[in-house]
Amino acid sequence: MEELRSTDILDKEIQNDARKKAQALLDQSKQKAAELLGRVQERLDAAKVQKEKFYGAKEAKKLKDSEASLPLEKERFLVSFIGSSIDQAIESYLKNLSSSQRVQLVTKLLDGKEELTKGKKFSAKVCGFDKKEAQDAVEKKLGSKLLSCESVQNAHDPDGMILESEDRSVKIRLTIDEIIGAAKDKHYKEMCSALFGGRL
Repeated sequence: MEELRSTDILDKEIQNDARKKAQALLDQSKQKAAELLGRVQERLDAAKVQKEKFYGAKEAKKLKDSEASLPLEKERFLVSFIGSSIDQAIESYLKNLSSSQRVQLVTKLLDGKEELTKGKKFSAKVCGFDKKEAQDAVEKKLGSKLLSCESVQNAHDPDGMILESEDRSVKIRLTIDEIIGAAKDKHYKEMCSALFGGRL
């Protein structure tokens, strides 16, 4: 009987001791978990600060670059605006010309090309113009040097004429595009001044 009591007491002591150790381990685990969570939060806060600095610096650089490129973009826009305004003005002017005036305009491109046409005979291909008007205008410049004149319908070709020598060594473009290009090359400043009255 005495032995049974001793065993019960011993069992209770072992159980109490086990409970204390388990509680101590549980408390220790909770503390470690709290410490780990604290470190995780610290890392998250540090990462957040680092990212904010990184993206803040990136945004500041982007803003600075944008401000630096603004004058250049403004200049590009102005150049583009002037160019398109001049193109529209030329196009409007050409639309108001009669067919014969447009033909006369392109045949003026033959002026000063006497050396180029000397001793050669040419055939003409006409696009977008009346064939008879074009032929008459070219004959006034070249006379008997014009061998033939044919009308071609090609949506890709600009209005005008292409003269090609009989031996194919010389090709002369008498087109509206050439007139526009020559006008821009020679009179760009005057056109800007006329269109914008010196305000640009």
